[in-house]
Amino acid sequence: MTAERVPERVIDRVPERVIAQLRGALPGPTLVVIGGMHGNEPAGIAAVRTAVAALPATAIRGELVALVGNLRASAAGRRCLTEDLNRMWTAARIAEARAARDAGAAAPSELAELGELSAAIDAAIARARGPVFVIDLHTTSAAGVPFAVVGPTAAHRRFAEAFPLPGIVGLEQALPGVLTGYYGGRGCITLAIEGGQHTSAAAADNLAAVIAIALEVTGVVEVLPDADPGRAHLLRERAELPHRIEVAVRHGVRPGDGFRMVPGFANLQPVGAGTLLAHDAAGELRAPFDGVVLLPLYQPDGDDGFFFGRALA
Repeated sequence: MTAERVPERVIDRVPERVIAQLRGALPGPTLVVIGGMHGNEPAGIAAVRTAVAALPATAIRGELVALVGNLRASAAGRRCLTEDLNRMWTAARIAEARAARDAGAAAPSELAELGELSAAIDAAIARARGPVFVIDLHTTSAAGVPFAVVGPTAAHRRFAEAFPLPGIVGLEQALPGVLTGYYGGRGCITLAIEGGQHTSAAAADNLAAVIAIALEVTGVVEVLPDADPGRAHLLRERAELPHRIEVAVRHGVRPGDGFRMVPGFANLQPVGAGTLLAHDAAGELRAPFDGVVLLPLYQPDGDDGFFFGRALA
C-alpha cells in the first residue's frame, strides 16, 4: 500500500521572500498573497502572519503561498528605493530583470526585486494543481475604509464580489505596470486590496479578514471559522458606501509640479462638485462633479496625486 503523502508546511524556514508556504496533499487551487509590495506598507506582511499562524497544512487543498513584495524597501521602511515596483510589471521589464540576474550583473534595487519576486510567483504557478488566484495587499497614506481594486473581466468581478468591500473599477487600467494587471493577463484571477492607512492599527486586521475570506472562497480551505467574522468585520468597515465605484479621473504628479493635497481627505470620501482638492504649480484642482476621492497623496513620494470616481448603480 502506498503511504499517504504528508502535506507540506513551511513558515519562516525558507528564504526571507517567503512568509508562508502550505501545500496540501490533495490538488486544488493555488492562492498567492503578496504583502509589502511597497516598503512603507508593512500591514500586509503582518496580516499574513496573523491569518496563517494557526492554519494547519492538513486543511489545505492545493497551495497557499505568501510572499514579501519588496524586501529591500521593506528593510529600509521606504516605499521604494529606485522606482515603484508596482509599476514595473510588463513582459519587457521582467525580461530585463531576469537577463541581469542570469548575467550576474548588479541591478537597481527594484529591478532585482522584480526578477526575484516574479520568479517566485511563476514557480507557484508552474506547480499549481488547479486555478491560480493572486491577491496583492496594500495600504494608503490617507485614512479611510478598505476597498478592492477590481480587474477588467467577469471572472475578476465575480471574485471581487465575494468580499464585502467597495470595489473600484477602472483603477487597475489607469495604473499600467501593476502586478495584478500582469498576472491577470496571464490567466490568473487577481485582486488588489487597499486595507487602510499605513500606520492604522486597523489595517492589518482588515487585510487579515480579506485573507481569511480568500482562503475559503477560492477553495484552498473548505471551511474556515475566521471567514464569517471577517465578512462581518469588512461589512462594518464599508458601512453605507456603495458596492461599486468607477474611476473617472486620475491626477498624475510629476517632479516640479508642486503638488499639495488639501489636508483632511480620506479614501472614498464623498465631495461635491467644485470642492477644492489640491494645489499645484498651475493653480487649484477642484472636484469635477459630485463624487468620491480615492487615494489622496499624503506622502512625499508617489506619482498619483489622487483619483476621483462616481458610484455605480
